[in-house]
Amino acid sequence: MMSVILGRFYQSPICHVSETKPLPSVVELNRPAESDEWRHNISRWQGPLSMILSVVIPVKNDAVGLERCLKSIQAAALASLSYEIVVVDNGSADNSVAIAKAYGAKTIVAPDQTVAALRNLGANESVGEYLAFLDADCSVGKNWFESVAKYVRGEGVACFGCPPTVPDDATWVQTCWYQIRKKRLFGRKVFEVEWLESMNFFVKRSDFMEVSGFDEQMITCEDVDLCKRLSARSPIICDNGIVAIHHGEAETLTHFYQKERWRGTSNWQSLRKHDFDKSELPSVLLPVVHLFLLFVVALASVLAAYKIIPLYVVFIVLGLWQVPLLWLGLKKSGEQGPVKLVAGIFVLLNLYFFARAVSLFSHVSWNDPKTFGSGASVVL
Repeated sequence: MMSVILGRFYQSPICHVSETKPLPSVVELNRPAESDEWRHNISRWQGPLSMILSVVIPVKNDAVGLERCLKSIQAAALASLSYEIVVVDNGSADNSVAIAKAYGAKTIVAPDQTVAALRNLGANESVGEYLAFLDADCSVGKNWFESVAKYVRGEGVACFGCPPTVPDDATWVQTCWYQIRKKRLFGRKVFEVEWLESMNFFVKRSDFMEVSGFDEQMITCEDVDLCKRLSARSPIICDNGIVAIHHGEAETLTHFYQKERWRGTSNWQSLRKHDFDKSELPSVLLPVVHLFLLFVVALASVLAAYKIIPLYVVFIVLGLWQVPLLWLGLKKSGEQGPVKLVAGIFVLLNLYFFARAVSLFSHVSWNDPKTFGSGASVVL
């Protein structure tokens, strides 16, 4: 029974591990270019606005990360694809604003806002036909613009992107968490998903404005909420060829717990905002079940110590609690991952469910300036 519920969690759009399915209508987007003809078409194509792409980057007190991000964008730029960079600063005390201006970015200062509000402000002040949302602690791959170009000249895809990867020197926590949250479908590079994280995230301006952008009142899950509204208009596409690297993911178990406890603060709010979808329920129920079984195991252990119940009862409850998580760890590791990877995923899943359960019951509003993206926004 628990395995069935976990299977539904694996498909939940509010969690970091959502259902994916093939999208035959965009298979052609995955084919390698045989010539530069499409580049020529891009250079001639003009939408309603003269600028094709606006890259919106919120930042607070991360001048080092912002400079790395801006350098990577410049290095990936295509002469045939016009773009602008809009940096929205949330009241930084460092030289983030100076860095943004030095790289020629349109710079806006807006202290004490949610990340959702910062992104909306950047979108409103931009002029691109398409909006690209990127976080300051991300960098982009050298083929980033080239991978994006085929979408901004296509029809029928209003929202696309890909969860950022982790750097080569990532800690085991970062590596295992990426293995959990990355989207995959039987080796396909391009496929339809229910939602995408709000970093390395692209959306057509007209569709973004039609659905009123991000909900600025949401502390977390604003990307899930936006994608829920956008998906009624067009498919949401994950393309693993659109590579960005997230340098700010939690490096330690302590930081991971803090981030996930904070990220769970708006789950209920997201559920209430739109029509009930049973696929979302596991993301709220499973943390509660996890915490309940932890309590049952602790209680059973005490009762067994006093010989009130036999010891095997403790192991039965422990198995009901942990075996499904071990199964999910094997599934997320690709079922052929090394023991070390499976063990790391298993540990993070336990901590993830515990942190999310605590957030549901505590209703704590976190203020972590390093918490960006991955299904989250934050008051910086």
